[in-house]
Amino acid sequence: MGKLILLIDDDKLPMLYYVKALEEMDFKVKQCYDPDSAIEFAKSHGSNIAAILLDVMMPPGKAYRNVNTNEGLRTGVFLFDDLRKHCPRVPVVVLTNVRNPETLSSFKEGALLKIAQKTDWPPFELTELVQEMLK
Repeated sequence: MGKLILLIDDDKLPMLYYVKALEEMDFKVKQCYDPDSAIEFAKSHGSNIAAILLDVMMPPGKAYRNVNTNEGLRTGVFLFDDLRKHCPRVPVVVLTNVRNPETLSSFKEGALLKIAQKTDWPPFELTELVQEMLK
């Protein structure tokens, strides 16, 4: 298996298509379905993670139960900040259905951060984006 991709999204079934596409391109994928498991994985495996795919809308879990996540609509914003502590130079693709400009403005796109709307990025195209970011 190839490089390790951390995929964080609470929608299990739709993400299977992304996992399959990534694995077909020889990536190893670790799926986390909540912020708590994602933070723990990043703490223990941060140096092995090549890229992160991060959803924005998900339940806050224990990590953000006392934070205003707008009922989970902004959980990924807080999770992104915590992931950066453990994986500061790892490319991140915010893979989301969120179109709210205020929420998306929390993410500053650049060489290590891209925002990809799920409806606009089918699995194999997203895999190509990840490969490009890893070059």
